[in-house]
Amino acid sequence: MTLGCGASVAKVILVIVNTIFLILGLGIGIAGLVFRFGTDLLGDKLKEAMQSLKIETAGGVNVYEVAGSLSLLLIIVGFFIFLVGGLGCCGACCQNRVLLVVYAIIVAILLIVQIVGVALFAGFRSKFDDSVKDGFKEILKSKYNTTGNDDLTNSYNALFDVYKCCGVDNSTDMPKNDLPKECCETTNPCDKTSSDLRPGCYTKLKDQIEQYNSVFIGVGVSVLVFQLICVIFAFCLCAAIGRDSIV
Repeated sequence: MTLGCGASVAKVILVIVNTIFLILGLGIGIAGLVFRFGTDLLGDKLKEAMQSLKIETAGGVNVYEVAGSLSLLLIIVGFFIFLVGGLGCCGACCQNRVLLVVYAIIVAILLIVQIVGVALFAGFRSKFDDSVKDGFKEILKSKYNTTGNDDLTNSYNALFDVYKCCGVDNSTDMPKNDLPKECCETTNPCDKTSSDLRPGCYTKLKDQIEQYNSVFIGVGVSVLVFQLICVIFAFCLCAAIGRDSIV
């Protein structure tokens, strides 16, 4: 079957873009597998603190369990992208209208779901951030440095040491006046009146995540644009194949 110039361009672009999605999906899936089974990214010292933290607005969801669920989500999403990319490649290479239509519908649905999901997350993010912060404060005040919670205390101290911080917003979040040595730059013993107290941990953790915001936004917009292009070109190629089959 001979295609016109425009349809041939659409076919080539579909093959190239979906080959990229094949590689991207495989990479995401493998990353999820590594995160879930290959290594413990949180480390033993921080695991106990994360396992104890609850997000009340999400029904008391455990943050550590959420992290594990996210790794499973990466695996599912990665290999789903891989399969959709394979569907697009096969449809374009074989010039199969059925595969192309199914592919275009799936990608269009994904595009709509992603846009809705981003909008919902943007509206919920502030409440989510506040809930995480309140959870850290509650655990810190009720269990830190108490009998039977040595592992939790050591976990928080490790967090203070790694990020050079103290408390959640600041050192006033600590339950007692006497502070661990990690809360001060040099003063030892350290307390809430020390002059070299370190800043709160939550801002540092949030800043570390948000420094990648521009990368995430750029990648997200690029993926959405690629998806839109794929939908348009898939339907264009379908129309061209239909005209050629009639001729």
